[in-house]
Amino acid sequence: MATATALSEAQLREIEAANATGLSSQELVRVFSERKIRFSEANLRRYVQLGLVPRSHRIGQKGMHQGSRGVYPVRAVRRINLIKKLMAERYTLEEIQDKFLAFKDDIETLDEASGKLVRGFERKLGELPSSSRRERLFGELAAVKRAAAELLEAVHRLEKLLIPAGGMRRPRGGGVAGPTELL
Repeated sequence: MATATALSEAQLREIEAANATGLSSQELVRVFSERKIRFSEANLRRYVQLGLVPRSHRIGQKGMHQGSRGVYPVRAVRRINLIKKLMAERYTLEEIQDKFLAFKDDIETLDEASGKLVRGFERKLGELPSSSRRERLFGELAAVKRAAAELLEAVHRLEKLLIPAGGMRRPRGGGVAGPTELL
């Protein structure tokens, strides 16, 4: 049976829809292994250490003395999938880190934080009684949303200019030059 190298876009969407709140390390490994893609907890630990995959965060379990469990954001699935694709093209982890994922975590953190902040403002404004002040504040919030969207768009543009999406393609043969290439 052939081993796949990466998940399809349809598989990624299905996994994201089913795991919107995140996945444990065991669940992440299972996502790939069930689809015949080699991936282990050791790989996950290495990717996290290198900053290629976002770190997990602790979620408390319901019930007394149940403790907590580490949950990775669902975006970790896409990130691991990208790493698997690039490694199949013969990129090293260090090259992937430098050329493709240098700013990804910070950009995603900025996106998540600005979204959380806007939702908090919306909630707080929703609690205010209807008034001209409330309407002015909603106008300010709309301006903040536009500015956040523009900032993210500009950051993505800059990232693409600094780090081309496709990068340089690796030859399929390997890393050593053949005798004719040395001439």
